Formats: sequence, C-alpha cells, structure tokens
Amino acid sequence: MEDTTRGDYPPRPLAWRSAIIVFVLTAIALADRMAISMLIGPIKAEFGLGDFEASLLIGFAFTLFYVIFLLPIGAAADRFSRAKVLGMCLFVWSITTVACGFATGFVSLFVLRMLMGAGEAGIGPCSHGIIGASFPRERLSKPLALQGIGFQVGPAAGVAAAGAILAAGAAGAFDGIPLLADLAPWRVAFILIGLPGLLALLLIPLLHDPDAHRRTTADMVRPSVWPFVRQHRLLMGLMLLGSGISAMASGVVTGWVPEYLQRVLGASPAEAGSMLGAIMLATAFIGQGIYAAIVDWFAARGVLDAPIRVGLLPTALAVPLAWLAFGADGSAAFYPLLFAFALVIAPFNAVNNTVAQMLAPPALRSRVSALFIFSISIIGFAIGPALVGWLSEYVFGEARLGEAMRLVATLAMAVTFVLFWLARKPLLRVMQAKTAA
Repeated sequence: MEDTTRGDYPPRPLAWRSAIIVFVLTAIALADRMAISMLIGPIKAEFGLGDFEASLLIGFAFTLFYVIFLLPIGAAADRFSRAKVLGMCLFVWSITTVACGFATGFVSLFVLRMLMGAGEAGIGPCSHGIIGASFPRERLSKPLALQGIGFQVGPAAGVAAAGAILAAGAAGAFDGIPLLADLAPWRVAFILIGLPGLLALLLIPLLHDPDAHRRTTADMVRPSVWPFVRQHRLLMGLMLLGSGISAMASGVVTGWVPEYLQRVLGASPAEAGSMLGAIMLATAFIGQGIYAAIVDWFAARGVLDAPIRVGLLPTALAVPLAWLAFGADGSAAFYPLLFAFALVIAPFNAVNNTVAQMLAPPALRSRVSALFIFSISIIGFAIGPALVGWLSEYVFGEARLGEAMRLVATLAMAVTFVLFWLARKPLLRVMQAKTAA
C-alpha cells in the first residue's frame, strides 16, 4: 500500500511529540482567530457597525488572505521544512493578533484580520503533512483527531479568555497598568490573546518532519497537485464540497453563538464565554476522541472507508439537533441542545483530515490538505458566518438572529450527509486500488 507499509515512520514517541505540539499550535491559532466572535459586540459599538459588516470581520476578512496563501504555503511546505514554514507563519499571525488591539477603525481591523489569515494559512498544510508522514494509515485518525480537538479547544479558549478579559476590564482590573489602562477591554483582549503565540515559537525546533529528512536534491522539483485532483475528480469533488459545507456548522457556532447568547438570551460576556468554552472543550475531547478510536479500530481490521462510514451517524444526528438547538426557548433548553449539537459535529475535522491524508501521495500531503482547508475556509468560515449575518440583518431582522443560525446550520448538515454518503463508494474504490498497488 502506498505510503502506509514503509518501515521508515519515526519512532512513536517522536511522532506523538510532534502531534502534541501541532495540537498546541492549532489551539493557539484558533484562539487568536475566533476570539473576535466574543468581542464583536463592543467592536460594533465603537466603530458603528451592523451585523453584516461584523460578519465580514469574523469570516471574510480573515478568510480572504487565508485562502490566497493556502496553496503557496502548501507548496513551500512540500518543498522545504514544514516546521520552519510553520514557525514563520506562527510569528505572522501572532504579531497581527496583538496589532488588532490597536486598530483605528473598520478598515484597519479588516486589513489586520487579512494578515492574520495569511499567517494562519500555514497551520493546516504544514501540520497535516507532518502528521501524515509520521503515522501509518491504521494509526492516523487519533493524531489527526488530536489536532481536530485543537481546532475546538482553541475557539473555546479564545472566547472564554475574551469574555473573562471583557469582564475584568469592566471591573477596572487593568486600571493603573501601563498601556492597558488606556485601552478598551476588547483591545486588551486581542493583545493578551496574541502573546502566547510568540512564546510558542520556542516549540518549533521540537517539531519533527520525516519528509524533510527524506528529501534529496531531486525531490526539490515537486509534482503538481492538479493531475492528482483530475485523476480522482469525483471523490475529491464530493469530499471538498462536503468538508466545506460541514464546516458551516462550526462557523455558525464559533462565529455567532457568543453574540446570540448575549443578544437573544441575555447572557453576560463572562457567562457566554465560559459556557460556550466549556461546551466546546468537552465535546471536542469526547466527540473526536470516540470517533478516532472507532475509526482506527475499524481501519486496523481492514475497513478502508472507515472515516466516512463512522462519520455518517453523527452527520445524520446533526440535522435535527441543529433545528432544535437554535429554536430553543431560553438558555436552560439551549445549553444542553448546543452540547448535543457540538458533540455530533466535533468529528468533522477528523473525517476530512483523515481522508485527505489517506488519499494524498507523500509529495502532495500539504497541498492536498490545503485544498481541503481552502474549501472549509471559503464555505464554512467565510460564506457560513456571512450568510447568517446577511439573513439576520436583511431577512429575519437582527432580533431574530437565532432563526438565521437555525436555517444555515440545519441545511448545511442535511447537504453534508448526502455528500458523505455519495463519497463512500468512490473512497472505497480508491483505497482498494492503493492497497492492491
């Protein structure tokens, strides 16, 4: 089997050290990225913005440069050291997160969010390539699920920290502290949340990229990703579209639930941040942990389409749960339903990332990952939140934000189920061919 029967995977402790570092960096990246969803209320008030402009800051501004730089960074990661490329990206997104605290208006904050997106474009292609080169197929779901947990731990930590900083600022906690005392609490939040990324640069030398050690001078000319995509166009089309639409659910939760809790359900910033953070943390570990264990169990027993086969059940459950959660009457009903919904959408990162690394040849790991992330970013985290903002402001009215979230999340899950179902047989055929080869 291509790429999974080699004996040159690194020792398991070294592979898992890299996977744990990837988890930490992913969590930092997502905390920086999604903290704005907790801060959007005071930002709107200071800059005089509506829901649609706010949605552009949450999703589109970040995603614009993110998707532009995905493939170039993926190509650099396949050609050079993925760890070094990731280190440069980490510096860029961390320093621009701090700089968001000094934005002077909508335009400057929009530009800084674009630069942050350019830096964070490296986290997926670089880290997925490192993990894909470090673990055989039958052990791949767990480390990718760990990174997927980072994709949920990060937003949870980001919104919880932002909520706590807003509350602390309102209580005068920063009075007398040089620089911070003169800044609005939302600005302090950006500064404090961005600083851990600069400290995390110390972890970059500890990352091990097996492909970097295998490359020769001849390997520096890398094959194009597009012939691979054309060869598997049906499967890649279904999976790329499915990965993007499935991410709309996460985009709704991380992008709009903090504002929904405060605006519609009357929660304080501290309550909204802590409750959403706790729910996302718990569901990330439980949902992705259980999913990864089941997938690896089936994969070790020769089930070649295990990532999608196992993922169909939570996808089906997400459809009614999305409808019920965002139609709940009051926070007492909303929190348990949100927990259930977040639990069943938690495995989607692992589904998409595992399939991508199963399909990708070693020389294309980062670029195939970049294509998946491109779809997730455009559809899930740009179109998804923007569609909610547009429906809220121009169709339902801002007082009925929940109706916009309900419609987008429910339809996204229904379409995702159909796409994953259609992708099962093509995936099985491709994996059977790889096994035979």
